Amino acid sequence: MTGPTTAIAQCRAALGEAPRRFSWFDKFRYLRIPRSDWVEREDPLAGILKAQNVLLAEGRLVWGALVQANSALFERGRDDLPAAVIYSPDTAVFDDSPDLLCDIAQELYRLKGTRQKDPELAAFSRMLASEMDREMRLEVPRRLTGSATVYCTDIIVARRHLPGRVLNEPVFPLLIAPERTAMTMMLPSRFWPTPA
Repeated sequence: MTGPTTAIAQCRAALGEAPRRFSWFDKFRYLRIPRSDWVEREDPLAGILKAQNVLLAEGRLVWGALVQANSALFERGRDDLPAAVIYSPDTAVFDDSPDLLCDIAQELYRLKGTRQKDPELAAFSRMLASEMDREMRLEVPRRLTGSATVYCTDIIVARRHLPGRVLNEPVFPLLIAPERTAMTMMLPSRFWPTPA
């Protein structure tokens, strides 16, 4: 069985070192997330569409964990839809332990719609309950992360990037390029390890 460190290392090897170049066909027929009708120009998620070339060419890979997603993503379908995820740039901590990210994601989800006296926790409660408020790289309170730096962000889940076009896994590789953009995208599954 492939362990978490081996799996993320295999993804990094399959994707290759930055800067990366892709064929026209790969870039425009598979790798790029197309604009969906629901992504309006002022929607912060539109920034992902603008940043995806940078993320694909220069981004680095980290584990991401699902906080919440549009429920239609858990069934076969055609539409690309939003999800809230968390990730950490601290690969030394999380490459071996993506399950720690899952635990933090579950803690955040439990805040959804609850009354919180703490202003930071209250902000997450409201954001997750709204499901329409978009956040790009909002730092998760350290009391939930064991002092590690962890960010919550919204992404567009592209069906073509999912195995079987369904969101089945609570953890998956994400591309980040924090020096260039606050945006994040899921690594297309072509670069994921083949299940044993």
